[in-house]
Parts: sequence; structure tokens; C-alpha cells
Amino acid sequence: MSNPNAFADRYVELWNETDPAARRKTVEALWAPEGSYFNFLAESRGHEAIATQIGYAHDAYAAGGFVFRSQNNAVGHHNTVRFNWVMVSAETGALEAIGFDFVVLDDNGLVTADYQYIDTPPTFTVPPPTAE
Repeated sequence: MSNPNAFADRYVELWNETDPAARRKTVEALWAPEGSYFNFLAESRGHEAIATQIGYAHDAYAAGGFVFRSQNNAVGHHNTVRFNWVMVSAETGALEAIGFDFVVLDDNGLVTADYQYIDTPPTFTVPPPTAE
């Protein structure tokens, strides 16, 4: 990976994307078709499931007035990247949550596995997605 921070910036900005079609297109550009995303509550595999999970998180936290920002500290080697992000108030910039992702890439630079960790959990909570 020649520019881990550019990757992290693009990745984190995806979580702020308001348009579901644009969100899905970016998921397809970042993840391998069989790629996965894991956090402490969710396990998503494949483009559709990942786009749905990101859309759920976006809608839930945007409703609370929050946005996500990269911390510009990404590092990578051997097809992996790790980086921190924060969730802040869109209005005031006040810090709400801190997390980091550890991402495994294929030889084409597409995500095969994304493991998200929360270092400082948000005080703003949302209900988990419901099955339709």
C-alpha cells in the first residue's frame, strides 16, 4: 500500500456517505466481492451486507448529529492497514467515540477482512438493526 492515509480517508468518508447508491459503489470499490466486515455486534459478508451495515450506522449516528473523521495515522505493511477514526458532533466537533480498524487487503488492494474495534464507545446509543 503506497498511501495508507489516503485509503483510511476514503474508507472513513464512506461512513458519512448519505446516498445509498454512492455508498454501495464505494463499498464495491474498496472491498473484494467476498470481503467481510466485523465489529463487536455485527458480522457482514459481501458487498450488499457491508453496504447495509454501513448505511445502518450512518443513518443511526447522523440522526444523532455525528460524523466520522480519519485520524490521519494509518500505517500498513504486508497487505494490512491499521488506522484510527473518531466520531464527532457535526455541529461542534465534540468528541463522541474513538475507534480503530485493522484491514486485510488482497493483492489488488481490496479489503478481504475488516476488523473494527471501539477504544472509547459512544454515549449516544442506537438500537441494533431489525430483521425485515
